[in-house]
Amino acid sequence: MNLLIDLGNSRLKWACAKGENVQQAEPLPHSGITSSILEKLWRDLQPQKMAISCVGKVELLNVITAVARELWGDIPIYFAKSESTAFGVKNSYLQPEKLGVDRWLALCAVWQKTHSPVCIVDCGTAITVDVLNEKGEHQGGLICAGLSLMKNALATNTADLPLANSVHNIGLATETQAAIFNGTLFAACGLIEKTMQKLPENTQLVLTGGDAKIIATQLERPFILESNLVLQGLVLELNSSFFRK
Repeated sequence: MNLLIDLGNSRLKWACAKGENVQQAEPLPHSGITSSILEKLWRDLQPQKMAISCVGKVELLNVITAVARELWGDIPIYFAKSESTAFGVKNSYLQPEKLGVDRWLALCAVWQKTHSPVCIVDCGTAITVDVLNEKGEHQGGLICAGLSLMKNALATNTADLPLANSVHNIGLATETQAAIFNGTLFAACGLIEKTMQKLPENTQLVLTGGDAKIIATQLERPFILESNLVLQGLVLELNSSFFRK
């Protein structure tokens, strides 16, 4: 069994993997990443290897690796990095290592499943969009604030707009919190719809991330929901000859 770690901007997602079988655990908010909590969660595990994708704070990564060393000594730990090419995917970034490793792993995971043109939208703290053509060549991407960041920006930078975390009926609103809920949701959907209009008709839309389900309800085109693309990408890394101790 191998331990997979996806340390994102706001949550820690982790899973145990046996071959291609990934058993994902309940994600932890950053506030839950403490030595005592991780030790309690992981003390009965006996992983052979560990793979980490990190776009979160280095301080939290240090807590994770320290707990791993405490529990399992010199367990091989692989820190995933974006590459120029891997698993049939070609990175378009002028500096390949600058592409977020979570985006890179998602691209690799989806390409291994589809081998066809795709648009991957990660609906997390930030919304990221990445496109692959029919040859597995990364065409580039887009980044904007996710739903929570948009709401926080309004609450922080205006005098009269509250932080709106409640759910409301879809449509034009007659009170402020509902207007914020729908405005941010429609903004995210508009980004996706506009992007898809620019792509070839055979491009498949793949949604992932914590807000994918709610955004998906308002899209007017077919889509596939994937819950753990980064973890699937880590499985590829661990099962490949590229594994480095």
